Amino acid sequence: MQFNAQPAVHDPRFAPNTDTNGTCSPATDNDPSAVSATRKHVDIDKQCAVPQYNGVPCPAPLACSSHTVRDKHTVPGRSAPLEQLMARQQQELAQHTQQ
Repeated sequence: MQFNAQPAVHDPRFAPNTDTNGTCSPATDNDPSAVSATRKHVDIDKQCAVPQYNGVPCPAPLACSSHTVRDKHTVPGRSAPLEQLMARQQQELAQHTQQ
């Protein structure tokens, strides 16, 4: 059985660097094509933001059923208590559904 030596996906981000010294350059952190949608900014006043197993903050709304209220209370940096933020979000949702 022979294996194909060519990669299945031809993505320039994964191509080897062809520097003159033969070393690869480190990946840059500001490359927008390498950032997944889940790693983008999370608004901790409107979203759950509890760190998941992979370190990414949960992007679900404050009423997320995956995390407990105790976990949501441990998220630092919220502008108001969790209960106030949840009440505000429910009021906004009710106003939006009435329109």
